Amino acid sequence: MRRAVFLVAATAALLGTARADAYRLHGGKWQTRTITYYAETPAYAWSVDTAAYAWNTSGVRIQFVKSTRANAKVLIGIRWYKQAGDALVQRVGGRIVSARVGIQTGHDRYEMALIVAHELGHVLGLDHELGLCATMNPSVGNDHTTLCSAPPAGMWTCRLLQQDDVRGAVKLYGGSVRPWRGAAFCSR
Repeated sequence: MRRAVFLVAATAALLGTARADAYRLHGGKWQTRTITYYAETPAYAWSVDTAAYAWNTSGVRIQFVKSTRANAKVLIGIRWYKQAGDALVQRVGGRIVSARVGIQTGHDRYEMALIVAHELGHVLGLDHELGLCATMNPSVGNDHTTLCSAPPAGMWTCRLLQQDDVRGAVKLYGGSVRPWRGAAFCSR
């Protein structure tokens, strides 16, 4: 009887425990720690730079660096999209060598920063996350991703990356998840 009670309790404990790492990898990674990008849509330059900054300060050992179009490995613009937010990542032998990120007009700069942060996650090799709140949730709307809380009225999701997203990128590139500082939502 004791063994049966123990097994039931142990099974319940295991089932009730959330995974610490729910991120999903898409396959491949960059062989360099510096990834150059170029934003072709000047109206969204702030959003693109803000998303790149979020990844650059996340603790992952990569840096997105703004460059000229000719030297960019990642092109970001409205002409590349098939859907609102679309990363076309080119891989050669399991290595990511370039990408085009398509963005759609019609989003304010705050929501676009979240969309670009999501697409840069794909550029790094992350896939959609369906299990918990993550920047890599499959869709963004009203300034938040699918499984994350919406910001209060008049605010935006200024914490563009969630810890799970960073853990996934750290798995690929090394580094460590930096502790979060500041609020998740900011005034517009």
